Amino acid sequence: MWGFELEMKKGLRTKKFWLILVLILLIYAMAFREVKDNLEGASDPQGVLLTSLIGYIAVSAFLFIGVYALMAGATGINSDLENGTIRVALSKPLGRVSYLLGKFLGQSVSIVVAMVFATLLSFAITEHYGLSLSGKLVSDLTLANGLVLLAMLQLLALGLLISTFVRSSNTALGLALVIFFLTGLVAPQIVDRWAEDRVDKEFGLHERGDFAKLSPEQRTAYQERLDELYREYHLKYLFYVPQVLMLDVIKDVETTKFSPDGTYTVEYLGVKHALSQNPAQTGVIAGLIPVYLVLALIRFRRMDLR
Repeated sequence: MWGFELEMKKGLRTKKFWLILVLILLIYAMAFREVKDNLEGASDPQGVLLTSLIGYIAVSAFLFIGVYALMAGATGINSDLENGTIRVALSKPLGRVSYLLGKFLGQSVSIVVAMVFATLLSFAITEHYGLSLSGKLVSDLTLANGLVLLAMLQLLALGLLISTFVRSSNTALGLALVIFFLTGLVAPQIVDRWAEDRVDKEFGLHERGDFAKLSPEQRTAYQERLDELYREYHLKYLFYVPQVLMLDVIKDVETTKFSPDGTYTVEYLGVKHALSQNPAQTGVIAGLIPVYLVLALIRFRRMDLR
């Protein structure tokens, strides 16, 4: 309990945490204009609004809060070693397991607060555009935020694991940033290219303009097959990247169908539908949290804290 209270207070007082809240506010301020453009002429304004807000939560807000979560974890143990806090803490009737779990839970509170802030901003945008906060809207936004929260807690647990291997907090911070951007930006592009090359081969597409020659039915089939391969490859090669699996789930909140005249329609299906269609992705996101924590505990119990 002592470790939990200490980390909770420390996490809510840091400048990084308040900077994250300011960045989230700026992101949602910019979202107001784009959401307005998306709503103009929409046949299903609530569905369009939900898709837009969920997209901002999953991509923009996650980018900043996710980096914060990974950095907070990666500097958790080693920074306490550098300033002597850990020796003071363990001089009390507190074991290493309780200390590490208290640190994880305490730092989790600051992430939860940031997500609550993002959720309230989503509700504010909804009210601003005159759409009532129906049960479905509140439920979908809450479920979407819960999924994002799981992904961020996984990054926090991974950061703590890194912190038990790298004794310098500055080195761990740099390593965490490199891992975040390599796994979140570079690796997905490589894996997605593999999936695109395979589906192009299956549909006999050899040049960029060949897609336009496909019939509406073939375009729909092409997109469905590509989405299927994305999910298959992501689970196989990027299961350790929570933001990628999270976006795979979020994509299923809507479906796109092509018409004979070349236009397409988008139908909102909901977050519950998306979660039901992607149980493996959701399970991996949640399941790696205890895996990273157990590995961090094993490593932490063997660390030389002198």
